[in-house]
Amino acid sequence: MIETKLAKSLMENEEGMNHLWIQILWEESVYQKSEMQIQLPKGIYRSHNLNGYAENERKQIVLDSKDKEVMIEIFTQDAIACGEVIISVTLFSCEKSISKEIPIHLVSEDEMDMVEIDEQVVERIKELGNANFPPTSEDTNIVFIQTKVLEARNNEFSYLEKKYRVDY
Repeated sequence: MIETKLAKSLMENEEGMNHLWIQILWEESVYQKSEMQIQLPKGIYRSHNLNGYAENERKQIVLDSKDKEVMIEIFTQDAIACGEVIISVTLFSCEKSISKEIPIHLVSEDEMDMVEIDEQVVERIKELGNANFPPTSEDTNIVFIQTKVLEARNNEFSYLEKKYRVDY
């Protein structure tokens, strides 16, 4: 069985970002290797999973029965049509496959003031971020910053990015 939650109830249709938390409820006493496929609508992209699980050449996440969750970041780069789109998550095992469809509401920037945040998903993202860099006794005062590679684009606000961007 698959349970899903989104960090935000709405996602901006241009340069928007959201997080998808996929929880896997395995049947007891079953040991199996599985692959999870995430099909995204045109114009929506995803990062590698934030849990650090291996991904095969088909961009499927490789799991076994001890893996209970997958967290991914989804985003838009260019403007896409507003409205509801569907993300399809399928878990393939040797015995069967389970699918779940997740609706995402794409809205313009002006409508983002009506967004609702799921605090449970936000807390889990923070926990995963801290788990990737566990502090040792000597490192308690060190702050880890994970940088992203950003794609340079030209739009009406590019001058603001050039003026105020801080590279770490």
